[in-house]
Amino acid sequence: MDSGKILCFGELLLHFAPDSAGNWLGEQSMKIFVGGAEYNVASALAQWNHPVKLLSALPENFVGEHLEAQLQHKKIEVLAEKRTGRIGTFYLSSDGDMQHAQVIYDRFPSVFTQSEFSSFRPEEIFGDVQWLHISTITPALSDNAFLKCLELMKEAAARKITVSLDLNYRAALWQGRNPSEKILELMPYVNVLMGNIWSIQQFLDIPVTCELDGTFNDKNLLQQAEQSATEIQKAYPNVEMVANTFRFTQGDEVNYYATLYEHGQLYVSEPYYSEKVEERVGSGDSFMAALIHGKIKGHPTRQIVEDATKVAFRKLFVKGDTINETINIEQL
Repeated sequence: MDSGKILCFGELLLHFAPDSAGNWLGEQSMKIFVGGAEYNVASALAQWNHPVKLLSALPENFVGEHLEAQLQHKKIEVLAEKRTGRIGTFYLSSDGDMQHAQVIYDRFPSVFTQSEFSSFRPEEIFGDVQWLHISTITPALSDNAFLKCLELMKEAAARKITVSLDLNYRAALWQGRNPSEKILELMPYVNVLMGNIWSIQQFLDIPVTCELDGTFNDKNLLQQAEQSATEIQKAYPNVEMVANTFRFTQGDEVNYYATLYEHGQLYVSEPYYSEKVEERVGSGDSFMAALIHGKIKGHPTRQIVEDATKVAFRKLFVKGDTINETINIEQL
């Protein structure tokens, strides 16, 4: 299976990261990172030498030109809808109390949320592609984005291309709408699913019925992870693998582990702990990238979940939205 490109569809964002003390105002300077869930996955996979395509949207100005050049420098093939407008942004400090850090989105309107996604023919998009990845952030952004997700997933299924979906829930993006109405339409085309027991409940209407005590070492979490995965596969036999990530934070402390359900068996990773976290963005995307890497490489399920968990945990100590050269999946 180790051939062909990985196609990611989603919004490219600028992440403004002011310091939490407010010194950025006096210094008139703040850090800016390139981000977006699908881009974060694409960036990691490209760093690990996978051929990657990103289907997105860019503004027709110097910002769009610079971003396109940056992606090409990372060896990401760019399929960009181009139009007059602005790139989406969000604000999130990269220091201070990670548990209570506030995210401010500024992505409506943007070139992505206003795009009709009609510039590229199916063969341009799917040529040499073996895997399609999307997160549930994308269908939340606009009706056109949702319809494009559905169209891409249907086309991928028809072409026998593996489809992965990350159940990222962002309440601010759904704005009171019921997210399950749209996501349930996508599920018949999904082969690899990532999220956690609570996002599964939110998106797929599969309830958390086990009594949980709110701690990371609650054994009922594993029971619920297996129960939720079993229910998913009953409803959607096309789903071959279900991943759950568990991140418990208190102040700067974090406990982290993951599960992977495949072939009727629940695999549980080693747990990880740290007294301090450096970055809260992109950990789940790093996990997803490592999962895709492991599946494409044909690694055993046990190795996939251990590698993906280790990558995700290490990302908590890398500033910015994407991994850097310190995280080499072949040398963990």
